[in-house]
Amino acid sequence: MNSNVTGGARKAAKVLIVEDTKTITNLLQVYLMGWGLDFVDAPNGAVGLKRAREQKPDLIISDVQMPEMDGFALCAAIRGDPKLHDTPFMLLTSLKDDASRQKGKLVGASAFLNKPVSVDDLRSKVRDILKLPATKY
Repeated sequence: MNSNVTGGARKAAKVLIVEDTKTITNLLQVYLMGWGLDFVDAPNGAVGLKRAREQKPDLIISDVQMPEMDGFALCAAIRGDPKLHDTPFMLLTSLKDDASRQKGKLVGASAFLNKPVSVDDLRSKVRDILKLPATKY
């Protein structure tokens, strides 16, 4: 997905961050600097779904607990959209119970990280999903 090559140059992977707390959105972008990623953000799942359909991201990182449409519903909607169903989807949440993790798997999340997010775990999962080179921070 992210291996698009145009004129011999690798196209920057696009990451959609769906998070209702702007500070966390900004932190995630800072944590993922170094690969030249393009970021798009959305304040809730409903806007996130709209932006995903418009932008066709290479990865979606979404909070679970948000107003209007939560991350579980967003993930299910992405999986149900024929143009987006293969998009890797990472859920971030402060929910630590097994039922929430199971629900994430059931709706089709590619990865599930707990808040507060470990920077190393986030970078590792994003690098693996997007097949990015190792980067020194």
